[in-house]
Amino acid sequence: MTNLRELIDIESYPIDDANSQIRRALVERCRQDLDDQAICALEGFVKSEFVIRMAEESAKLAESGYKSENMRTPYGWMYNQGFPKAHPRVAMFLNSSAYVLTNQFPGNTLIEELYYWDALTEFVREVLGFKNLYRCECPNLSLMLSSLGKDNQVGWHFDTNDGVVSLLLQSPDQGGEFECVPYIRSEENENYESVSKVFSGDKENVLKPKITPGTFVLFKGRRTCHRVTKVGETTKPRLIALFSYNEEPGMIFPESTVNDFMDPSPSPYYGKAAP
Repeated sequence: MTNLRELIDIESYPIDDANSQIRRALVERCRQDLDDQAICALEGFVKSEFVIRMAEESAKLAESGYKSENMRTPYGWMYNQGFPKAHPRVAMFLNSSAYVLTNQFPGNTLIEELYYWDALTEFVREVLGFKNLYRCECPNLSLMLSSLGKDNQVGWHFDTNDGVVSLLLQSPDQGGEFECVPYIRSEENENYESVSKVFSGDKENVLKPKITPGTFVLFKGRRTCHRVTKVGETTKPRLIALFSYNEEPGMIFPESTVNDFMDPSPSPYYGKAAP
């Protein structure tokens, strides 16, 4: 068992000390960053020597990950039929990657130890502003590893929830950059005109947050359009751990969601945009 206080930069990020003034200021800064730009990136959260170990562990696991290649609508949670061809609701973007699911982790990796650390869960709860927060108990999607090699990418999309938590472990040599347009839509106004411009290549409002290996990220993606650009020539994949939480205990993802990650065959459609 690793001393998790040694794994992270505990002086800069004293997440396990509820009485720390530094921690209280950190929580407030994270909340402000999320309000301002939908993303809070804690650079150097995990110490470099442990990031290297995590990347080595992850690279081995990724060799047996579920590979997928799908065209996906950015609005996968909506009913998207009946819109004209140029409308963003029927836009389709390529998603290609490999995923290591929860049940593929051996039970003794540093990533698992960090995810199951109660102090981290409590810190995430405070930053996201929930009354209660629990680690998901899904045997497949509670903790995942995403691996993007050459030509892999994650196309423009919105999340179905607000509060994605991740830890970048390794960057590729070229490409694989995270891009986002904060709060481009709201629950009252879809702002399709601005979204269409982004989908057409307009870079005016696109942010490229600085995310280096070891950076712990909290992100609000339900109203923020985002993607990971295509990975170019590289000697190593982009590796990122994804941590899942829920306001209710015992949360398990539905079988249909799990199958989206486990189906290795290419599919021309994803979500509800199929004709």
